[in-house]
Amino acid sequence: MRLAVLLLALLLGLGAAAGSRQDPLVTKSWVDQYIAAEVAAVEDDLGARLDAAEKRLGNTLVIRMWIGKTVLEQDGVQKPLEAAPYLTESGRTMVPLRALGEALGAEFAWDTADRQVTYLRDGTEIVLTLGSMEILVNGESRKIDAAPQAAAGRTFVPLRVVTENLGFALKWDNAAKQVTLLY
Repeated sequence: MRLAVLLLALLLGLGAAAGSRQDPLVTKSWVDQYIAAEVAAVEDDLGARLDAAEKRLGNTLVIRMWIGKTVLEQDGVQKPLEAAPYLTESGRTMVPLRALGEALGAEFAWDTADRQVTYLRDGTEIVLTLGSMEILVNGESRKIDAAPQAAAGRTFVPLRVVTENLGFALKWDNAAKQVTLLY
């Protein structure tokens, strides 16, 4: 008798969690409902993620500059530069102060007496001094590996220092000598 009860329990799946693979009472309609519910949840999540990505991409500021070229591209529109970006001996990209400030949508000011430029964007202030390997970011001193320079009658600033401290992503294409900024 005990053997019969044990065999019946095994056949009926007693002890198996309802809806599990071991549950012999799972029907095709239950499986179909379960899959439909899971697919709907994934589709809802995916839809929300795609909407967020599309919204973010629609608001993305894209700026491109090329070493040695007197053109800047902002959101697909090309604009002339007063002077071409260049690379320092240490490989740092230097760009004209005015072009960078205007393209970033930053407020910027040049102090002739102190030979300093100040960038302000979204509450972040960056102060760079010509020839100095230190900058101020919101009043905090930081070391940098390329000092702002005067060249060709223009003030050039290190691209990476400014853009990264203002929250931009920076991509470099070595073959094209092109820098792309994303915000």
